[in-house]
Amino acid sequence: MEDQLTVDSNEQNSESSQKFFDNLTWLSTKDAAVYLRKFRKKDGKPSDGAIRTAIWRGLLKARKWGRRLYIKRVELDRLLELSLI
Repeated sequence: MEDQLTVDSNEQNSESSQKFFDNLTWLSTKDAAVYLRKFRKKDGKPSDGAIRTAIWRGLLKARKWGRRLYIKRVELDRLLELSLI
C-alpha cells in the first residue's frame, strides 16, 4: 500500500515539475540541475556545481543578473541533445 502511494506521489511530483519548467525560459543553476537531474550523491541536493563546471568548460552559455547565473532552457535542451553532459 505504501509503495503505491510513493509511486503516485512521484508521478505527481514529476508532472508538477514538468509544468513548472514548461513556463520558464530562464533557469537558475539549481533549477538547471534539477532539470538535468544532476544531484549530489552524498545528500541528494541539486548539484549547481556541475552546472557551473559545464559553464566554465564552455558547454553552456550563461547570463549573469546581479549575483546569479541564469541559463536558457533551450541551451539545456541542446546540451541534452548533443549528450555532452
